[in-house]
Amino acid sequence: MTSVGDDEALDDIWADWMAEEGLEIEEEIELTLLETRGTLDMQDGTHAQWMNGDLGVLFTFTSEEVTEILDAWDDAVGGNLMALTSLMNWLQGFTGFLTTCVNAKSDLED
Repeated sequence: MTSVGDDEALDDIWADWMAEEGLEIEEEIELTLLETRGTLDMQDGTHAQWMNGDLGVLFTFTSEEVTEILDAWDDAVGGNLMALTSLMNWLQGFTGFLTTCVNAKSDLED
């Protein structure tokens, strides 16, 4: 259990660090975010980005997923209702993703 004195000492150490290095790191992070705001990156998990009012979306699929989607489409066009249902379920999930993007944009604008 920490005492009030320990908490105050930690606060002082944190304040000193922020004054010496923290603000520089904060500025570097902000600059990096501004420079990469239009970048969609498969590695870092940035799969959607608003820029100048447009939403960019990055799709990543395994080769198996691509094949499954294309096969489901072909089957659905041929009248297979199960394949059509599979595609509609995927589209429902994507619509949820878009809703999250729109809500995030609204939150940023507030």
